Amino acid sequence: MQPIDKLIRNQTASLLMAIVFCILSISLFEPLLFWVLLIAVCATAMRVVMYIGWYQPVPSSRTINLLGLLCCVCLVWFSFSIGLLLTMVNLLILAGALKLMLLNAPRDLFHLFCTALFVIGIGFTFHQSFVMTLFYGLLTLALLVALARYFTPSQTVSWHAKRVLTMGIQALPIAILLFLIVPKLPPLWKMPVGKSTETGLTDTVSPGDIASLTQSSELVFRATFEGPVPEPHERYWRAITLEQFDGKQWTVSPLRKQARQQYRLLNYEFSPSLSGSWWQYEVIAQPTNKHWLYGIDIAVPADHASDQMIWRGADYQILSESPLSTRRAYRLRSYPNADMSQTLESLDQRLNLQKPESPAVNPLTQEWARDIATRFSDPEDKIKAVLEYFITQGFTYTLTPPAMPDQPVDDFLFTHQQGFCSHYASAMAYTLRLMDIPARMVAGYHGGEVLQPGVLSVYQYDAHAWVEAWIGEQGWVRFDPTAVIAPQRIQFGIQQAVEEEAFLANNQLARLKQLPFLADLQMLYSLMDYQWSRWVLGFDAQRQQNLLALLLGKVTGKSITYLVLAIFGVIGLLLALYFIPHWRKQQMEPVVLWYQKAVTAVAGYTGIQRKNLGPQAYQDKVFAHLPPASSAQFRSLSEQYIRLQYQPAQPDRKTAAFVSDCKAFIRQIRRQPAA
Repeated sequence: MQPIDKLIRNQTASLLMAIVFCILSISLFEPLLFWVLLIAVCATAMRVVMYIGWYQPVPSSRTINLLGLLCCVCLVWFSFSIGLLLTMVNLLILAGALKLMLLNAPRDLFHLFCTALFVIGIGFTFHQSFVMTLFYGLLTLALLVALARYFTPSQTVSWHAKRVLTMGIQALPIAILLFLIVPKLPPLWKMPVGKSTETGLTDTVSPGDIASLTQSSELVFRATFEGPVPEPHERYWRAITLEQFDGKQWTVSPLRKQARQQYRLLNYEFSPSLSGSWWQYEVIAQPTNKHWLYGIDIAVPADHASDQMIWRGADYQILSESPLSTRRAYRLRSYPNADMSQTLESLDQRLNLQKPESPAVNPLTQEWARDIATRFSDPEDKIKAVLEYFITQGFTYTLTPPAMPDQPVDDFLFTHQQGFCSHYASAMAYTLRLMDIPARMVAGYHGGEVLQPGVLSVYQYDAHAWVEAWIGEQGWVRFDPTAVIAPQRIQFGIQQAVEEEAFLANNQLARLKQLPFLADLQMLYSLMDYQWSRWVLGFDAQRQQNLLALLLGKVTGKSITYLVLAIFGVIGLLLALYFIPHWRKQQMEPVVLWYQKAVTAVAGYTGIQRKNLGPQAYQDKVFAHLPPASSAQFRSLSEQYIRLQYQPAQPDRKTAAFVSDCKAFIRQIRRQPAA
């Protein structure tokens, strides 16, 4: 029944819904344009002012329409830079804010309620952690409380909150059962990519770029190993293979991209022969809106579901079929001792001998490379000479190297001799190419912190770069000059390789988390988030099949049918438990319950049903049909019931006395002969 005593703007329901919508908008701070968020906050402030009564008139539809038209024009302008996904998110928040300003009728309230629910769904696109799931769950309950408050404004907000929370808890086991058995279908469409949401590594790397990532403590991925975990010096997680060098920057080769596209059109996927020992593990990657995935060489999919989502390139890079717009789980098997010469050698040679043709680009490095080439003929001796130079010339490993904008390789090798892993990898790969040794730079991550036995967490500050060089029949061989300059970086991690004050120096929040108490809380949160990501977000079709096989043994059509029927039977029992009138009757207040029992006894004796009569009217109707003693007693019960139900709160002893009188009356009238 709709409340009619107050306008929408003066109802608590509209205020609650406005506050929830504002909190939702703020939670999407990163993907929202600032001016769109500002409009949402201003709309909420306007609604608060109207509720208090400081301002009464609702803006006219013409004013809101003009404001909406202006906002849409601005949003179209910004859409070229933020991409389709973020444009649609901003448009939805903008529409909700304008509707909030115009909120004046029940229909507007229902529209805003549906919009807020849709925004909550969008929130899971950007935030999927355990904490944010609880946060959005609480906001959903708050929305339901606001809607319930609109329909029954006579009850308190706390009463509504308790009722909604109870129904939510009742619905939880049904939701879990449906989550487990409903088929996990693939997405019906691909998520459009927003350009401003790209994080972490990029496909264009300058020597100083990876060093900047060390100031970020954001999680990149977690890996769960089935068996022993690789030793620290073996944890090279390939992300991007960089083969194009212009003297300053390394990028993914356009020719490699073109070849990859042609192979995809022909459905020709790189499938190397694999041998030797292997590691099997599951990776849960954070969203980056990029296609590349993370794996230890040589990485191949470990199950059918992962094989469907992964494309393997001839440069040993593994790619997702669609950008990582949400957390993504996949399973890999890595063969570290497999032969890495099984590639398109002619294409690899062509790409990885490319170098800037101008003699003005890093001329000192060109002269140094020629000198090494004249002294050594064997490729491995040339590589040893380069590494020996790093060792003997006093190079240092630092996160804050000086700027080298003009001739970065020359300045690094012969002037500053200070740098991060990308400086060493870039200089070495370029020098090897000058000596006619095919070489390339690989960007990815190295290491990983142990979250629990068998589980590694890799963060942005674990970003790393190394070199791969083609050595005769061996094919691609990994060389890491950082391991020569700062072996503690490879063995113990970035924190041990740099001075304590340099690590996360610009990230005060991350440094604060290193305090013992906060570090323990961070570890607890990481464990909870890991379990949430693995067992809930990572519950895909493959895991569902494994669960069914565990429950049913052999998965057949008949066993699936029996399981589904059993699940629906359990759901039916739960619903019966919640809604059968007998159980609802037990939830009545004692006064109402025992009065109804007395009325039932009277109806059984007189044959007169109460139907819709009030207590006083029903007592008057049956008075003449009851024995005198029972008539007086029932009149007294009716008067007590009216006082207890419709007058200010009565002491508990009066309730107990009323229940006792009802019991005595029922016993007495049952002993009377039928009328």
